Amino acid sequence: MKKFMVALTGLVTLATVGATVPATAVTPTTAHAATKSTYVSPSLNVNAIYTTSTTISGTATKGSKITVKATKNAKKNLASGTASKTTGKYTIKLSNKLKKDANVYVYATNAKTKAYFYRIIRVQAAATKAATTTKKTATKTTAKKTTTKKTTATKTATKKTTAASFSVKTPTGTWASNTANKYSQKLVFSQKTGFNQTLYKNGKKVKTLVSYAKYSVDAKTPTFWKITYTPKGSKTAETFYMRFTSAKKFKIVNSKNQVISTKAGVAPAAKWTFTKA
Repeated sequence: MKKFMVALTGLVTLATVGATVPATAVTPTTAHAATKSTYVSPSLNVNAIYTTSTTISGTATKGSKITVKATKNAKKNLASGTASKTTGKYTIKLSNKLKKDANVYVYATNAKTKAYFYRIIRVQAAATKAATTTKKTATKTTAKKTTTKKTTATKTATKKTTAASFSVKTPTGTWASNTANKYSQKLVFSQKTGFNQTLYKNGKKVKTLVSYAKYSVDAKTPTFWKITYTPKGSKTAETFYMRFTSAKKFKIVNSKNQVISTKAGVAPAAKWTFTKA
């Protein structure tokens, strides 16, 4: 991650979080016209998938192409369809039933720009009446001590599930960082203006580090994302990684999902945490 540690200024290439930005201001009218539909990967939400499922459903950006694959970038699709142009809802039929604990990759792709976003979904075993009946019988005949242990285990499992129950559909919006050495940052992901990064000191703007950059999202896991962006006027793409700790908070990490210190413009290197404004 040497590249990530290079100073992120308007005259130096931004490694991972920033990038070189032309000094000349870009008028909103021109930027909007050029980027109205090209900046952002589609949003995507997928309902739970079971071994008995014959379809996959959810919501996505209206009109997105939905494909389901057994592995990342597999040439053959398990299913394909299109999200509604009015509601964004989709329901697509699976060609085969899926095995328990198998991972499937669900993609949403912008048909015009080819920008895409995908989620990795674990196939769950379907609950059966027989299993439910057996559990009830076992509960009635189990001694008090055993029941207590089972209850405790259930509570622990519930806590773990709750901790990882949040989901993030898209980074779209404004994200404000923590303050480090009197400096702070603001990141904006917008379908109209792309990816923008601004540096502040003591609450006052220092410099715009990135503006009107085209970007795409690669979800390595539901909470570990890779962001690739190309600043306006540049042919060189830059990347950085984020780890979500909640639906409205993420940390800057490296490609191994480890929290690291990074520089932003003239600000000293620091560990950055961003919260959705």
